Amino acid sequence: MSKPYVTEDMPFGSEYVVFRIGGKIFCCLALVLGNVVQLKWNPDEFDEAIDKYSYVCQAWHWHKRHMIQFDLDEAPITEAVAKDLIDRAYSYVRGRLPKKIQAQWS
Repeated sequence: MSKPYVTEDMPFGSEYVVFRIGGKIFCCLALVLGNVVQLKWNPDEFDEAIDKYSYVCQAWHWHKRHMIQFDLDEAPITEAVAKDLIDRAYSYVRGRLPKKIQAQWS
């Protein structure tokens, strides 16, 4: 993933690829479930995402209203929509980082 200040690791084993900004998870590829993308989400926008995209649901095994997921193999999702959802997750987490960390990147 080519986004500024993003790191990648596998803290849950080789079947989960985690992307972080400032040490905070914003995206997880759950390969154990197929080609599933799990995204950190603003809980105030959770219902909107679920209602707008029929293939988006609450992420399996994460905090209820703070993570969404979709399966790239099963969902009729366009690349543009997937990119938009990932960008929104990235921006949400980046915006919640401590001001000190954000200042280092400005």
